[in-house]
Amino acid sequence: MDHHKLAFLVFVRYFVQIAWQVKHVLLVLLVVVVLGGFLMSRVEGISLFDALYWAFITAFTIGYGDITPHTAIGKVLSLIIGLEGIILTGIVVAISVTALREAREHGRKR
Repeated sequence: MDHHKLAFLVFVRYFVQIAWQVKHVLLVLLVVVVLGGFLMSRVEGISLFDALYWAFITAFTIGYGDITPHTAIGKVLSLIIGLEGIILTGIVVAISVTALREAREHGRKR
C-alpha cells in the first residue's frame, strides 16, 4: 500500500478513536444545531429544510447570509448556534491535531 494512503488511514483510525472518546459532547453539540433549526423554522416561518440548512451553515461559521433571522428570538438563536459552532469547530480541530500527532508517532515507531 502507498505510504500516503497508509498514513491517511492511520490518521483516520486515530481521529475516530479520539472522537469516540468525546462522542457525547459531539452529539450534544449536533443536537443543539438540529433543535435550533427546528426552532428557527417555527419562529421565522421558514421551511424545515431551509431552517436546518441555515443552522448548519451558521454552526460551521460559513454564514452565506441567504437566510437571515428577522425576529428577536431568531437573532438570539443565531448567536447561540454561532457560538456553539465555534466550540464544535474547536473540538474537531483539537481531535484532528491530536490524531495527526498520534499518527506521526505511529509512523516513527515503524
